[in-house]
Amino acid sequence: MVAFADNTPPASTTQTTPRRNIFGCLVSRLVTVRLYSPSVLDHLVLALLDEQPAHGFAIAKLLSSDDSLAAVMHVRRPLVYRSLNALNDGGLIRASKTEAGDQGSERTVYRTTARGTREVSSWLDSVVSHPRDARIELLAKFVCRSRRGLSNVDLAQRQRSVFEEIARDFDDDVATTTGAARLVAMWRHESVTSMITLLDRIERD
Repeated sequence: MVAFADNTPPASTTQTTPRRNIFGCLVSRLVTVRLYSPSVLDHLVLALLDEQPAHGFAIAKLLSSDDSLAAVMHVRRPLVYRSLNALNDGGLIRASKTEAGDQGSERTVYRTTARGTREVSSWLDSVVSHPRDARIELLAKFVCRSRRGLSNVDLAQRQRSVFEEIARDFDDDVATTTGAARLVAMWRHESVTSMITLLDRIERD
């Protein structure tokens, strides 16, 4: 079980924005606009909401009580609420109603928007680009796909092709390096090879 905390800063882009100076003349200035890119946890929360509208407390409880989801990552409840805020601000979910909670408090129930549903479908169907993303993100995709009754065969095949190419690169590194660099290359090659073996089993399952 992996304790999860996403501290990756959001991507940003620079735009030129016109404004008037003190003399009333239009001038341009550069401003930085942050682009929202959902984290793995954001995508996982979004996928669960796309299954069924829910409030943050219910999502947090599901992530901790469902064995398959809990095996993907251990998530503290405040991080779930942070993901909900990010998804809501990003237009991928919206508040649909409120429900009475414990001690008279109200809980906001969220549901995915049309754009949120498209984002989930795209995420569930996409491969990861690096073996380090297999432990959490790829496993999360397989688990979410299984919860929806979707086949994992096609994704496993495409992911295996990606990892096979990476394995060949690592194999070349083993043959062309020495010392510590060769040890690292061997370690990486064996790690990605074991993932390929697992993907083969998923294809046949």
